[in-house]
This record gives sequence, C-alpha cells and structure tokens, in this order.
Amino acid sequence: MPVFLSPLFVFLCAAFAGGLVIGSFLNVVILRGAVGAGFGGRSRCDACGVTLCWRELIPVFSFLRQKARCRSCGTALSWQYPLVEGVTALAFLFLAWRFLPLASVPTYAGAFVFLLAFPAAAALIVLIVSDFKFQILPDGATATLAIFGVAAGFARGTLAADAGAALVCGLFFTALWFFSRGRWMGFGDGKLIFATSLVIGFPASIAGFLFSFWLGGIVGVFLIVLGSKGLQSRIPFGPFIIIGAVLAYVVSSRFLALTGLSLMF
Repeated sequence: MPVFLSPLFVFLCAAFAGGLVIGSFLNVVILRGAVGAGFGGRSRCDACGVTLCWRELIPVFSFLRQKARCRSCGTALSWQYPLVEGVTALAFLFLAWRFLPLASVPTYAGAFVFLLAFPAAAALIVLIVSDFKFQILPDGATATLAIFGVAAGFARGTLAADAGAALVCGLFFTALWFFSRGRWMGFGDGKLIFATSLVIGFPASIAGFLFSFWLGGIVGVFLIVLGSKGLQSRIPFGPFIIIGAVLAYVVSSRFLALTGLSLMF
C-alpha cells in the first residue's frame, strides 16, 4: 500500500487540516473575546466592514493569495491570522503523532487524555496570543486546560498529589496579585499556573513554577536594559508560565535530580 494511502498518513493529514480550520476559529475567539463580542455571525473586515466570502476565509491560503490585504479595501491584514492557523495545524499534527498510542490504550482515561489534548493545545494558543496582544487570559481557555490536567492526573494515577501542588502554586501567585493589588501579577496568572501544574503533574509542577519566575525575570531585565520597558511596565506573564510548564515537562526529572530537589519529594 502506498504511504499516502496508509491509515496513519491519512490520520496525520486530517489532524493537520483540522488544525488549520480550528486555528482560523481561534483567531475569532481571540479577537472577539478581547472586546466581549459573541462568536456567532459572519466574519467581516475590521476596516471596511464588508462580509467576507468563503474564498477569503481559507486558512493561510487566502491570506497569501490576497498578499496580506483585504480584497475589498486593501487594508493590510495582521500576520496573526496565518501564524495562529499554522501553529495550530503543526500542534495538532504533533499531538496526533505523539499521543496516538493513548488512543489504543484499553482504558477510558487514556482515550480521554488523547481526545482532550487537542482542545488543550488550542487553549494554550489562545492564552499565549491573548496575553501577548491584550494582556487577557480568558477563563474558558484556562478551564479547558485545567480539565485536561485533571484527566492527565487521573490517567497517571497521581491526581491527588498533582492537585495539591497545583493549588499551592496557584495560591502563591494569587497572593502576589492580592498583596500587590495587581502590580506584580494578574489574577489570571494564578488560575493559569494552577491549570498548567495539573497538566504536567507533581513534582514537575515545582520545576515549572521555578522556570516561569526565572524566565520572566530574565526577559524583564533584558527589556528594561534595552529600554523597551520601564520598572513600572507590566509584562504579560502568562507565556512564561506556559513555557516554564513545557520546559518542566521535558527536563524536570533531570533538573530536580541535579539540584537535589528530588530528595525533598
């Protein structure tokens, strides 16, 4: 059988194509959610208000074909559109390849984790872009991530420990927000680290907690030195929480062993 007709190849192509479509919808969620608008109704050009036809809504292709401009008024379009669509497609392709074995696990937990991995990835993309662009961490995306974390903890059999560590991390960030009156940390950051800590589990969540602070501190100092930010400027912290969690998922075991922190857990 030719490779392009194999079930695995077809499945991966379907995941990639589905990611493009979902990525297009995520742009709607990000942009309309920032202004409190609903997700229903036809898509329109933000500049001229013309309703877009289906030829203008094909993920990535329409953007390139129109040379990054509105077909009606010629207004330049944001590169956010193809970037979010492309990143979502690649994320779905990776998940389909990486977590496909879970779909064949003869347990409800394994299949549940596999199915929830895709909306969790979509939620991460929404959170990163929304925080960078609008300094907003949507509750719906955070809740989706937390649900995936509960399913992952249940599948690992460590849900109680994971939830306890996630609660401690979340409460610490929430305390920073409360006592600084929002100057050091946003309330959404506490909810986000609770969700990411559930996803990666304990003790990886401890490494993720530390990584997020270190990354945020290094980037913050770097931006101040460059003059891009001042001491009173607010830097979106959500992306650092997410990057820290991803790093912890990959290297937490080695990090905890090298630092001796593994002896504490």
